[in-house]
Order: sequence, then structure tokens, then C-alpha cells
Amino acid sequence: MAILDQFGRQYNYKAARAAQHTYHRPYEPIERKDISQLVPSVDRKILQSHARRIYLNFGPIKNAINQRSMYAVGRAFVPIYKGQDEAFGSAATKFLNDIFYRIGDSRGGMHDFKTNLFGWSTSIDVDGEIFILLTETATGFPQYQGIPSHRIATPKGFTDGERYRGGMLQDGITYYPSGEAKEYAFCDKDGNLDQWLPAANVIHLFDPEWQYQSRGLSALTHCINDCRDMIQSTEWERLAMLQMSSISLIEYNDNGGPDQDDPFNTLVGNTGGEGGMVVESLDGGSVRYFKSNSGGKIETLVNNRPGNPFLDFHNRLLKSAFAGLNWPMAFYDGHAAGGGTAQRTEIAMAQRSIEDRQDLLFYAAKRIVGYAIAKMQKRGDLPSAVDWYDWEFSTPPKLTIDDGRITKELESLWKMGAANMRDIVSMRGKTLEAHYQERAQEVALRKLAARKAQEIYGVEIDDREMAMLTANEMPTPNQTEQP
Repeated sequence: MAILDQFGRQYNYKAARAAQHTYHRPYEPIERKDISQLVPSVDRKILQSHARRIYLNFGPIKNAINQRSMYAVGRAFVPIYKGQDEAFGSAATKFLNDIFYRIGDSRGGMHDFKTNLFGWSTSIDVDGEIFILLTETATGFPQYQGIPSHRIATPKGFTDGERYRGGMLQDGITYYPSGEAKEYAFCDKDGNLDQWLPAANVIHLFDPEWQYQSRGLSALTHCINDCRDMIQSTEWERLAMLQMSSISLIEYNDNGGPDQDDPFNTLVGNTGGEGGMVVESLDGGSVRYFKSNSGGKIETLVNNRPGNPFLDFHNRLLKSAFAGLNWPMAFYDGHAAGGGTAQRTEIAMAQRSIEDRQDLLFYAAKRIVGYAIAKMQKRGDLPSAVDWYDWEFSTPPKLTIDDGRITKELESLWKMGAANMRDIVSMRGKTLEAHYQERAQEVALRKLAARKAQEIYGVEIDDREMAMLTANEMPTPNQTEQP
């Protein structure tokens, strides 16, 4: 019996109800620890294993993760030199686009830089992180190698919390006393130490959500149990539907089986059975016989599974999963109520999520590109430049629900000087340099075609006629009619 105070409340009553423990809510320990202690390495590996399995088997989650990666990377990430040395910028850009983007990955083949960016973004959501090793060939050509999360781990025979090679080992990484990473333990498939990787040569990419966070956590951490339950319950429901759909008819009669005097039954084989129920195959389905007390009837099986409660509860769990992924569920199940305003809100939310992921990928891209340029300068294949490190990257076109409306807004911003042409073409996934180059080529081709036609037909062609927006445009005032 609880002890009450003068107001009839429990003696240990607290104003903040969440801080009060009752028999309705069991006591939970107070955790005042760093995230690496709240989620130790063993727990992180378990979460990662579950997340990989969910990504492999659960379509809605796989769709959300792939969509963000696709919209974040697209066909963009073209390197743009921001420095002042035009000769260096032209040579370095050509090297990156034509050579390094294609063969920079140590695996070669189809693993070009943009494809890797998509895979890295996906790994950040599923595994929680990705490691990228900056390396080189025997001749000093720059290369990089993606390392999956599970290959950076505390090797067999080593213990977390102990000092190795001048640093404290924790979950596969040794740290200086300041918390800065010193070395990464690269393990083979069996968990044995392969080699120590210097932190200066490793890019550790993850979405930091906690202070003092040293390893990335899967974006599915919050919904792993929900997703596992949805997958399992769907499988059970599928089996139930498969079983029910195999029953064509249900017949109730006095003998609980087929009529033995019916000539048709002699054609379907032995239909006898034991245990009070007889099953007869019929064109892939079956007829179930049950004994009735009197009379007989034939029914078709009514299948009303899965019902609305099942679907509604799954939908609720999916919403929770998408909320934690920071991705609109409307991109999976379609835009529902709310009209254009709700749709634009969802598009804006998705765009912010995309830009957040792009900021993370920009960090990796700048380090890799800067490393490649520095190595090529060291080899003498590229000239030196003071601002050789000053690079940015193009982005895919921004998501929009109304291209015409966005185009008009951009046009108004450009006319009032609030936006530059570079801003506009970058939103369309192009660079300003490429835009003007293509535009100049188009003008040159137009003039060459007009000149060739003039030579063939002997008539003068006004350049404006080659670019008339409508058939009713008038010639310039000083233009005279040719005979």
C-alpha cells in the first residue's frame, strides 16, 4: 500500500510525471554516459546486422534510402574549379572528369566516382557509416578504396579500452587523449587484423547525431523492431492467404465426404480420408468436405484478410519509420490529402534532406579530389597552382512539383539581381562554364547553317530568322526586303 501525503498523493510524487516511477512503468536506470557507452560496439553491430537484413528484404525502407541517395547524387557532382589559375583549372578539370572519376577506384571497372557516391550515401543510412581509404598505385597514381563498416573493428586478440600503438583502442579505432582518431584497425573477413590505417589517409563518413560520437549508427536504429515485426507479420499473413486461396469450395453433407456413387469421383483418384475431413483436388484448388447434422450445402470461402486493422497498423509503423529516416512517406505511398500546399511541403522537406546528405558527400568529394590533384602535381602530371584545393561540385536539379512556377520565380530573381545565372544552371544540374560553352556552340552552328544555306540558294538569311520565337516576329527596322 502506497504512503500518501496530506493531499492524497503518493509520498514520492513528482511534478514531472516522466520522472516518477509507478507499477505501470517499470524503473529504468539513469544513463549519464557517452553515446559509445549507451550503444557499445556489440549493440552497434547487432543494429547494423538487422538494418542490412531490413534493407535487403523490406521494399518501403529500401525505396526511401535509395531515393534520397539518387536525388542527392544523380548525374551531377561535376567538379568546378573556383580558383584564379585558368590554365590549371582547365587541365585539372579534364583530368578529373576524363580520368580520375573513371578509374580512381582501386577496383576499376564500373565503379566510377558518381556510382560510388550513391553507394556511400546508401551505406550511411544502412550501416551508419562508410570508410574511404586514400591510397595510390606503385607509380604514385592516386586511388581510393571504400571500406565497409564491419571491416573496421577491434581485431581478434585485442581488447577495447586498452592502449595499443600509442592510442586507446575503442571499437576498431585508436584515439589520442584529445579524442582525435589516430589509427583504424582494418580486419580481414575472419576478424583478424590485416593492417593499421593512419587516420590521415582515411575518410570516416557518417551522420553525427550525438556529441562525442565516434562510430555511425544506422538510420534505421529507431524502427528496427517495427520493421522486423512488419516483415514477419506480412509473411504470416501471406501464408494464411495462400492457404485460404487454395480452397475452392466447402461442401457440407451427411457423410462428410464426396458422393461415392458419383461417376465423376472415379476420375479424380482416391478421395477417401481419415480424421473426419476429406480433401479433393480440383484444378489447382481443393474442395473441403465437412459432415453436417442434416441436409447439405455448398459454400465458397470468403477471404477478408488482411483486414483494415492490419493495414492501418502497418501504415502507422511505416510512418514512424519514415519520420526517423527524415524522408516523406508520400514519396512511397503517394500524396494524399492536403492538395498542392501539402505536396509542396513534402517536396521542401525532401529537398532539405537531400541537401543535408549532399553536404556530407561534399566533404568526402573535396578530400578525394584534393588528394588526387595533390598527387598528380607531385608526379608532375599537373601544373602547380596556389589555390589548387579550391573546388566545388554541381548538384542535381532540385525537386519541384511545378517546373513552370519555379522557372518564373527564378526568372524574376535573375531580373532583379537577386540570383545569378550560375545559381540557376546549378539548380538544373549543370555548370555555368558548360552552359555558356553549349550556348556558344549552338549560336555558331546556327550561323554556319545559315551561311551554308545562303551559298546554296543565293538568298540572304537574317540571323534573327534562325532564332525567331514566333512566325510573326518582325525584322529589324533597317532590314530591307530582298528581291
